[in-house]
Amino acid sequence: MGDRSTGRSAQPSAQEPASRQRRPARIVLTGVALVLLVWFAVANFQDVRIHFWVSTTSAPLIVVIVISGFLGASVSGLWSRRRRKRREAGAGD
Repeated sequence: MGDRSTGRSAQPSAQEPASRQRRPARIVLTGVALVLLVWFAVANFQDVRIHFWVSTTSAPLIVVIVISGFLGASVSGLWSRRRRKRREAGAGD
């Protein structure tokens, strides 16, 4: 059924890009992943030993989890941007 005030359909049109149609699902999944990450981090406050290539240190596990989550999100964002740019470059040929 359409929206009576604008005459538009409530369903996404075939003309809209697929990425725009999937945006709400992506936001929900990102939110769920963030909530799970925070819940897991808060439940793990104990200190852990971290072994680097040249040294060893200790830090609260929550710090390790937050840094790991940030690094993972950064890599994912960079990868998405790279794929998007490649797609746009391919579409322009």
